[in-house]
Formats: sequence, C-alpha cells, structure tokens
Amino acid sequence: MPYEILEHTADVRVHVHAASLVELFSDAVQAMNEILDPTLPEQAKVVTAEISLEAPDVTALLIDFLNDVLLQTQLQRTTFRDIALHTFTDTSLRATLSGQRFASLGRDIKAVTWHEAEIRRNRNREWKTVIVFDI
Repeated sequence: MPYEILEHTADVRVHVHAASLVELFSDAVQAMNEILDPTLPEQAKVVTAEISLEAPDVTALLIDFLNDVLLQTQLQRTTFRDIALHTFTDTSLRATLSGQRFASLGRDIKAVTWHEAEIRRNRNREWKTVIVFDI
C-alpha cells in the first residue's frame, strides 16, 4: 500500500510515498477518501470538478490541492477517486476530478493541516510526505 494511516484523538496522520509526484498527489487523495469512508448508493451519480491552483512550492501545492478536493467533496457530496492532472509543475496544477455522490461519510475531516507537511525524496529516490488531517 502506498500510504499508512495513523490514528490520533483529534487528527489522522498519513505517511504517503510514491515513485512520482503525480502518484504522491493521487495516493494522498485516496488516503483522504479512505479516512472519509463514504457510503455509496448502488446507483451513484458521476460528478466532475475542475481545480486550478498555484502555490509557492510543491508542499504548499499538495496541501492546497487536498483542501480543495475536500471542499469539493463536501460541497458536492461526492467522493473523487479519479484525478486527471492536465498541467502539473512544482508550483501549479490543473486537474479534473471525477467521482460518485455518496449517501454518507463515516468520518468528517475538518481540514488538511500544515503540521509535519514537507515533501521530500528519500535515498531510494521515492517521494514521501506526512499529511495530518484535522478530524
């Protein structure tokens, strides 16, 4: 599994690692979806959303991206599982999210925090970060 979820009383800490930054961003969204634990109806409507962001660095871009995905999840009552990155640099991205409307969420996430967030490359040239979700 490309991530490990660590529970805490007021937050959930996730260690994410991937071979590329694109995979790191995608795996971070999948981890967030697992934490949210959506219940999907049998006939779930497919929904899409567009996100376009600029940030000072790649870590800020990831945190802003996850917070935007979380906002779209809450506003559209949709769990976004497919992410198509049309443009992606260390400081900007443009993406199309697609997913399904959910009936309910098993857990609420208030925000994606900056606590412990820093994207790095390890000795094996793998990208990694820690993300803390405020629940």
